[in-house]
Amino acid sequence: MNAVDIVGTVGELMSWIGLIAGVPLLILALMIRVAEGAYAPATVTLVDGVDDRRFAMWSAGGRTCARVLSPHEQSTRSDGTSVTGYVSTRDPERMRLDRRSPAVRTCFVLAAVMLGAAVVGFIASLLPLVA
Repeated sequence: MNAVDIVGTVGELMSWIGLIAGVPLLILALMIRVAEGAYAPATVTLVDGVDDRRFAMWSAGGRTCARVLSPHEQSTRSDGTSVTGYVSTRDPERMRLDRRSPAVRTCFVLAAVMLGAAVVGFIASLLPLVA
């Protein structure tokens, strides 16, 4: 077995592992995205509260809603009093400051990495046919 055959074998293993892990992650990301529903942009006002906590206030569906910002949101949105948030069209009380949820973003990134590895592995597995 020479080096070209070894590269081909490793490439084939990479392509199968990437495909087996990447496709379910992509399906999972799409399922989470569908389950969450659509989010529409809205103007969110950030208000200082007690105990160094900040609140987010927004209007949607004829109601004014508010919630406490998470520590991560407080650290990333330290300046400004008005930002663009994303409000659920199903439930106007659900709001997030990022366009996509962290779960969807993580699944999409992992799926892209695994499917990219599958493509690279597939190309490497074709090397013994060419050489």
